[in-house]
Amino acid sequence: MSEGAYRIRRSFLVPLGIDVLLLLLLLVLSLAHKGAGTERIVLTVFVVLSLSILLEAANRSVSVSEDGVTLKKLLKTRELLWSDITHVGCLKLRRRVYILLTTKKGFHIISNAYDSFSTLAGEIIRHLDGEKIEIEAGVREQIENPTRNISDLVAAWVAAVVLLAIVYMKFASQ
Repeated sequence: MSEGAYRIRRSFLVPLGIDVLLLLLLLVLSLAHKGAGTERIVLTVFVVLSLSILLEAANRSVSVSEDGVTLKKLLKTRELLWSDITHVGCLKLRRRVYILLTTKKGFHIISNAYDSFSTLAGEIIRHLDGEKIEIEAGVREQIENPTRNISDLVAAWVAAVVLLAIVYMKFASQ
């Protein structure tokens, strides 16, 4: 039984984790040095939101097996049997690509934020190609010419640099 497991790219999780740590450091500095009440509230909200995004991204995975596709998120798991999938579509918005798996009960979305996205798309097509399921040409195109999305990665690193500058200014002002 062959099985492939795909997770969100580490190249995105690392700067996101750094962002969370820097936000947490800013919150600690604000609490320790009597920062403004508004500053503490805003930083607390940002820490909670960014930590929840990090936990969600770190726990997401897609597993492909001989039985079907398993989509895991932070608190839920969906198992899609190959026989339940009726259509495989592709949506491309600039550098973001989404594979849409339509089933008898609804649809599920897989983005190109996953590591080895073209291999993942290839495994899905390989399992469904023999069956009479409509597979859009865009999905096959992602296997041959995968679209790389680095905008999220760049944004996470820019946020880390900005947060680092803010931390430096906090230390310099004391």
